[in-house]
Amino acid sequence: MNHLAEYIVALLVSVILMGSLFVFHKFWAKTTKTYWVRIVIITWMLVVQISFYVTQDIFNKAKPSTFMYWELCNILAWTSIFLMIFPTKLQLDFFMPLAIIGPGLTIFVPVGEGYSFSSFWYYQFYLGHLITLFAYFYIYLFGYTKSQFNWTMIRRSYTFAFFLLTFVMIWNMAYVPNGHNPLEPVPSGESSGSYWGPNYIFGQIINNMGLGYLSLLVQYFLMILVFGPVLLIVSWIILYFTRPIYANCGTEKIKFNLCEDILDVKTIFTKQNLKTICKNLIAKIKV
Repeated sequence: MNHLAEYIVALLVSVILMGSLFVFHKFWAKTTKTYWVRIVIITWMLVVQISFYVTQDIFNKAKPSTFMYWELCNILAWTSIFLMIFPTKLQLDFFMPLAIIGPGLTIFVPVGEGYSFSSFWYYQFYLGHLITLFAYFYIYLFGYTKSQFNWTMIRRSYTFAFFLLTFVMIWNMAYVPNGHNPLEPVPSGESSGSYWGPNYIFGQIINNMGLGYLSLLVQYFLMILVFGPVLLIVSWIILYFTRPIYANCGTEKIKFNLCEDILDVKTIFTKQNLKTICKNLIAKIKV
């Protein structure tokens, strides 16, 4: 792996910053009384997005490989800016699981050659994804909205993900290179990485799994029926164990016991206790 040191540093910084939200939650709760954290996030994310859009010529229709750039992390980056200005429960319900999937996978599962410490794009890439993830958790954990992991979030996030993936696949099919049939697999000898053109979202996941040679229609159904649900379930599990720490914009600490309120683990495991655990888990999800 190229640039291993850069990746390790980025990974450590990510773990430390995200972990600080839980370990030093009192400090972050105090910051909710001011606007400086959100201003810093907005400023950096604007630098990240504007620099990327200018250098990649995103709005140039003559460059279909980057035109509009419907990658998940790009969408989340812009929505994180709006979240800092107008935090809403609806946006968190839609995007919170996706914020874990997109930036989370990008940071912890590196692809490509990466960048060196001396390159601006190293900081643009890693800090852009990290601050996007941080922004969502900051609003979620410290009670800026009443959003929490429950059945409503599951329904909304799944429905939104379905429509987003459907829209992006229609876009991908509309911008395949001339002469390439999206209903047929990649011909032998062709590169699956470039054959389908931009192939937003799907290319990042399907192609990196070695399945980029499949037709776009097959890729769509694989994502909708297999990979998408699996990734969403993983994000839901993470959200189940990382519940909001404060309510009312960091002014009210939410009291809970890790064993009783999160895991429902009793001191003695009996048949009756296991039944109670299952009932409580189902009840918590449906709240």
